[in-house]
Amino acid sequence: MTFIFFNLLANSVLSLLIGLILVYFFLWFFRVETGRWKLFLLSLPFAKIIYDFARGVPEKSVLFSGVDPFSLPPKHQLLSIGMGMDGWTPFINTIFSVNALDGKIYDSSIGDYFLIWMCRKFGNEVPLIIVLVILTISFILLAIRVKQYCVFEKRRSKDREVALSLKTIMAGRRTVDVYVSQNFSGTPFTGGIFRPYICLPADAMKKLTKEELAAVIAHEVGHVLYFDLIVTIFIQGLGDLFWFVPGYRWLSRKIDRLREVVADSWAVSSCIEPSFLASALLKLKEIPVGNDKFILYSAFFREKSLLKERVERLLGNIQEKPPRFGWQYTWLRYGATAFISVVVLNSVFGGNCRNKNVAKTTELSTQLVIATRDA
Repeated sequence: MTFIFFNLLANSVLSLLIGLILVYFFLWFFRVETGRWKLFLLSLPFAKIIYDFARGVPEKSVLFSGVDPFSLPPKHQLLSIGMGMDGWTPFINTIFSVNALDGKIYDSSIGDYFLIWMCRKFGNEVPLIIVLVILTISFILLAIRVKQYCVFEKRRSKDREVALSLKTIMAGRRTVDVYVSQNFSGTPFTGGIFRPYICLPADAMKKLTKEELAAVIAHEVGHVLYFDLIVTIFIQGLGDLFWFVPGYRWLSRKIDRLREVVADSWAVSSCIEPSFLASALLKLKEIPVGNDKFILYSAFFREKSLLKERVERLLGNIQEKPPRFGWQYTWLRYGATAFISVVVLNSVFGGNCRNKNVAKTTELSTQLVIATRDA
């Protein structure tokens, strides 16, 4: 079981990598503009990590067969590169496999090679130690996050009992409770999944005009409508479990930034004047943080670069290039997005793969496989 976890954890790095490569090529090819479509596409690498982890290790793997690739003669370790269709499923694969001395072909991955090399070099105990360390840190990070969330919600619930109710508004089919808090400081924030709310710190309200306050509330309603809290919890929780994957934090921060821009766009589309939201952002940035108040690290803005980008977008100073190759047509967007979603989930880059995919590759892929074997 330890070796299986080691394999899956090692290959999760490759899952994110191939997902990023395919998604960024797709974004560049169609020149997808900043918005909800781009937000969804950038979330595909996260889905791939879960999908590959859930699929597990192939039955015909060197991990289960006991075959040691490093002990085999030359030309018994194969690399297959290709693309094709597995039934109705498209894929792009870079697959490692081993042709054992008994003539059977076994699946292998970079995770398998790393595991076998480590066992040969340092002994079987080292992979166990690594897995235990990784899982221990993962669950500690997750436990800390859950505890912080529970502590915050407990404080917020007590604060809500004495906070001044401003109004209730509808966000889709859900009612959003908007209230003013004396105990929270900083920028407005939203929360709640089944019973969403928008908390307006009193010091923030004093800074804003009536129009700016309406713009801020509209921005927060955008977060509620797009269920950003659920996405945030999912990505942060997954990030705690897979904290060791390079690039994960970078991509999650990028998605966080993009969600703020998308919420701004929704606010503007709901007839909010962009200049009011831009001025509200600048005013909220100037709020001093008092030591006597409980402060939530709000997602309304996090960094100067993000604040600058949002303000410039709202004022029309950032103009993106128009999409190309038909991306402006809704039917093509849905079809192309469904296609790339399937490709991302089923493609392999040095990770675990079933041999049936190799057998069903296109003619181009088959030729590449043969050329690699003869090399």
